[in-house]
Amino acid sequence: MSARYTLQQHPAFSAPLSKEDLYTLVARGSLARGEMCLDEDTGQMHTVGELVSGMRPPTASRGQARIARPMYREIGPDTELPEEPEPEPEPEEDEEEGEETLETAASEEAMDDQFDYSTSGEAILHHAHPSWLGYTKALILCLLLVIAACLLFVIQAEYAVVALLCASSTLIAVGIARYSHDYIVTRERVELIWGIIGRSSKEARICDIRSIDVYESGVKGLLGLGTIDFSTAANAGIEVQFKDLRRAHEVKDLVRKLQRGVDPTND
Repeated sequence: MSARYTLQQHPAFSAPLSKEDLYTLVARGSLARGEMCLDEDTGQMHTVGELVSGMRPPTASRGQARIARPMYREIGPDTELPEEPEPEPEPEEDEEEGEETLETAASEEAMDDQFDYSTSGEAILHHAHPSWLGYTKALILCLLLVIAACLLFVIQAEYAVVALLCASSTLIAVGIARYSHDYIVTRERVELIWGIIGRSSKEARICDIRSIDVYESGVKGLLGLGTIDFSTAANAGIEVQFKDLRRAHEVKDLVRKLQRGVDPTND
């Protein structure tokens, strides 16, 4: 018997559902992968994304009718045998309908595969880091150290090596600082994750965002970098901030579409 799962705090689906039911609801867009559900057998909590991850579209199986065995009867030489009924012809399957079903299943599977998913099972629509150009001072220092190393190589090779090591260390530090900040947008929330060993995060739900401010100024603005501030109704200040982000206005338009209920994947 297949396991049954009950969605938590979801009045539209109060009855226990199977994994195939959960997959169908997610494929139709009626259920988010981040919804929590209870395993009726083990009592453990799971996200819908964990349960349907890697599943293929369920196919309707045709059950074959069982043939009832006739009751035992003794057959003699004068016994008349009943005529066997002719088998009913099986309904022909519409080839075009079958092809459309396969194409729909393939398109839905391809749609699921083109996104990465967060740990909670939500499809990540946008994932970015701060731009390299956002660390202009550190990059200029690295360039000056390389130029100094080239000049010192003629005078004293040891000093040139020291300058190159300092330039490499600066570049590595910039790379670590950049990749330790993640900007994530899903269908349900915007999230900022930062840290190297211990990872911290701040998030705001799409439905709670009341204002989105984009700032592009100075040299960074000329380089196409901007800062996005997301504010919610529950907090007077800035809830989540994406700094030194390329194509900041495109990210703002993406969040606005999600607030209006428009699917950005159809663009």
